Amino acid sequence: MNGARWQLRAFTKLTKEVTRDEAVSVLTAAIVENQEKNQPVHKWKLPEANDLSDYRPAKLLVDEFMETDLFTVQQDDLIELVTELMDWRKVRYLPVEDSKGKLCGLITSRLLLRYFTHRNRLNTQAATCVKDIMVKKPITIGPKATIVQAMNVMRDNKIGCLPVVQGEELIGIITEMDFLRISGRLIERLEKE
Repeated sequence: MNGARWQLRAFTKLTKEVTRDEAVSVLTAAIVENQEKNQPVHKWKLPEANDLSDYRPAKLLVDEFMETDLFTVQQDDLIELVTELMDWRKVRYLPVEDSKGKLCGLITSRLLLRYFTHRNRLNTQAATCVKDIMVKKPITIGPKATIVQAMNVMRDNKIGCLPVVQGEELIGIITEMDFLRISGRLIERLEKE
């Protein structure tokens, strides 16, 4: 097996168990260890998620950690469509983009709950668009910030997600679930010690 194929197999296997940043860390550590032992690639074992004992995510950058497989909506999309999309994708936050891919708002499950509660209370069925209820200027972060900075921004502003933008272009999102995943992995590692 050549080195590139080994790396691809190892990375694919690891990302089923851990986050991308952890998979890259485990993979890099395994490559370095095998090279220091002068092992030929065909004898390298695929690394395991728990092979990396000294995982320190505090130095990670947002662009190494953010979710990039995004679903977005447009300002003129109907609220009912957005609700179905969020339920289908099991997400609580949906960025709103304009036709040029610029972030122009954010829809949250809390906003939808408020909308449907008021609509039912007023007993109206008028179709409403995303632009009528979205957060118009969401707090964002850049891709080169650290995840500690992102966590502080979320905590200080009491928000559950941060769209990641480069210039005005939306390139990713970080949510509280991402931090929960990292925290869980760190707690698991502490218990093994």
